[in-house]
Amino acid sequence: MIARPKHRRGLTTVAVLALLVVLGLVASTLVALGAAYHARGRARERALQSEALADAGLDRAFARLAADPAYSGERWEVAASSLGLPSGDGAVPAAVVTIVVASEGGARTVRVQADHPVEPERRIRSSRRVVLPGKP
Repeated sequence: MIARPKHRRGLTTVAVLALLVVLGLVASTLVALGAAYHARGRARERALQSEALADAGLDRAFARLAADPAYSGERWEVAASSLGLPSGDGAVPAAVVTIVVASEGGARTVRVQADHPVEPERRIRSSRRVVLPGKP
């Protein structure tokens, strides 16, 4: 019978521990990658919502101008429930759309700026500018 050295048992334990460390590093990298993809997807969702709000601000301005030619703009605070988001306490709007209508020469310029969400660290800002020609 061949005698095996007793130190090999310790070597196997070290190899298994090293393998577990490598597997742990791979798993943590995959989790971090998944979190980064999720954050990027949420940012893209906010950007699309901000662009849609800017377009809605233009539509709102055109409708108000059609009803009242003296309309000069407004600050439109959009509730979270209007965007299909949890409303929270309702004190802070989910988005703010600023509409400014200015006369420049014979034309009118409509400027819209949409901020969604309102919190500065996550805010996405979209802007639109349309020049309406004056009457000949």
